[in-house]
Amino acid sequence: MRRIISLVGAGLAIVVGVGLNAQAGKISYRPNVVVQIGVSDLDRSIRFYEQVLEFKVGERRDDLEFAHVTTNVPGLEIGLNRGGATGTGAAILNISVADVAAARRLLEARGVIFTGPTQVIPGKVALAGFADPDGNRLRLAGPPPK
Repeated sequence: MRRIISLVGAGLAIVVGVGLNAQAGKISYRPNVVVQIGVSDLDRSIRFYEQVLEFKVGERRDDLEFAHVTTNVPGLEIGLNRGGATGTGAAILNISVADVAAARRLLEARGVIFTGPTQVIPGKVALAGFADPDGNRLRLAGPPPK
């Protein structure tokens, strides 16, 4: 069973794998989460997530205009769904990297335009925001520079 939690009007749905452990009377969660986002062109979005971000398509369903993109985080997938709302509004998908500055340089070389300078919260995190081709907000997140 999958449960869908949707951020209304944001073009974003979070799908959490759940089951019901009837004997214990508790929910038994599976170790996966699918963050589903709306896209306007499935092929273009697949190219972006595969070629620019280096994620892999685990499943593609042309009949449903949908693809699951496997990330580098075990159990975390991004679902690309054509035909609905696009752009995540206030929601931001943080992509954890070891070195924000190096990852940013690489993505800029691949044509990604960042929304501003890298934000550094001293002792906590470095953040660099950008968007996919449909305006879904993404952000590199990693340790702050030393």
